Amino acid sequence: MKPLLIIALALCAGCAPVNYRPVVDSGISRGSYDADLADCQHLAEQRPAAAQAAGAATAGAAIGALFALAVGLRGHDVAHVAAWSATSYGIAGGVEGSYEQRAIVSRCLEGRGYNVIAD
Repeated sequence: MKPLLIIALALCAGCAPVNYRPVVDSGISRGSYDADLADCQHLAEQRPAAAQAAGAATAGAAIGALFALAVGLRGHDVAHVAAWSATSYGIAGGVEGSYEQRAIVSRCLEGRGYNVIAD
């Protein structure tokens, strides 16, 4: 598989929209849950997981290339290690960004008076 295709797939791992719905205690209702949830999801979208995935992929490519050069690899072997590292770091960055968005939604709902039971 081409390295650019792998990197593109890794970056798309963090492109999913924020549609997270945490479990909240139904006994508390200070407002409209659906409207509050939509506002909190919109707030979480301002911290895009794809940007975190892209930054992590860039760092991963550099780290992978430096490691490959340090162990004596050359040419296409360096490119393969850099692509693998970029993919790994990019996926991890996308997952971390997604978890961060979920935490933003939960904290936002808690700030609006909802008792978030489970993230």
